[in-house]
Amino acid sequence: LTMMIINLNNNIEAQATAGEAVTKKNTSRVRRRPGHWTKDTHDNENETSSSPLSAKPKKNSNTRRRRRRPAAVNKHITKNKKHQENNHVSEGCDDDSSSASTASTATASLSSSDLSSCQDEDDQENRNKSQQQQHQRKSNKSKTTRRRNRKSSTKKSPKSTSPKEIQIPAELTPDEKSQYIALDAEMVGVGPHGAHSRLARITLANYDGECIYDTLVQVVETVTDYRTFVSGITPQDLEEGGSAIPFEKCRSQVVELIHDKIVIGHGLKNDFRVLGLTHPWYLTRDTAKYEPFMKVDPTGEKEFVPKKLKVLAKDKLGLVIQEEGVPHCPLEDAVAALELYKKHRVKWEKVMSYKMERTKEITKC
Repeated sequence: LTMMIINLNNNIEAQATAGEAVTKKNTSRVRRRPGHWTKDTHDNENETSSSPLSAKPKKNSNTRRRRRRPAAVNKHITKNKKHQENNHVSEGCDDDSSSASTASTATASLSSSDLSSCQDEDDQENRNKSQQQQHQRKSNKSKTTRRRNRKSSTKKSPKSTSPKEIQIPAELTPDEKSQYIALDAEMVGVGPHGAHSRLARITLANYDGECIYDTLVQVVETVTDYRTFVSGITPQDLEEGGSAIPFEKCRSQVVELIHDKIVIGHGLKNDFRVLGLTHPWYLTRDTAKYEPFMKVDPTGEKEFVPKKLKVLAKDKLGLVIQEEGVPHCPLEDAVAALELYKKHRVKWEKVMSYKMERTKEITKC
């Protein structure tokens, strides 16, 4: 009986010694900084590497909180000791050596299970914290994105530089028609070989193609080329005392008729030159300068060159004018240019409106 009591005490002391070792190891395993263990922990690991408790649990480097596991482990160990003492006393004194080894094994396994459970709890806490941090980062990013979107939405959108849609009526009122005049002039040649042109006849027509002004004009200089095969002018037409009127009188009458009116014609640059007039570009509709009516320059000197009026009348209107061997009729030519404009008026006026808007913007700058 005495020997049995001695063996029981020895087993209890061995269990207490093992519990203290576990307590020391867990107490020394305190992190001074995230990701670093104390020197004592490293030494204890080397000394107790053979025991099942020597396996160092993997720590999460994201946490910065000090662990308080040793106190919890001590509670479990104290409860286990009391429980095992009661078991040894109740079982009796048979097989003391086997019971002691079983108790030490149970204590070790219980201690390792307690440590693993504590580790699992801590790992779960770390996972929860990392998930909360990620959620917080995402929420912060979403808030920042919302603020930026609000700022961008409050900014004024830049003004569009694209041209506005211009509406051109297909039909004109009588007042609008009165703003259009078709013009054509016939010239004779003066100077050497008739190289310089002078006004000999001028004709104006309204929007309906009706002649509103037609007159012969006296030429002060000596005419060297009447150009009868084209102009139809003869020497008798320009004689003094005939129907021809002085140039200055004709010029003043034409200026009064075309003032603030849209002038339509073919090659108006030449007509205005012999009249000694200038007319605003935005009130001029020249079928020789309208790009859709022009052709590519075969010589390559210019991008486009004008077509002849008789070619345009034939291609666009199906009219035959300026026949070979027949002098030109100024009224016929003026009406042909007028009809060409009327057929393409809507598109033409859109182009002119855009050009005028751009000109206004440039002049403002």
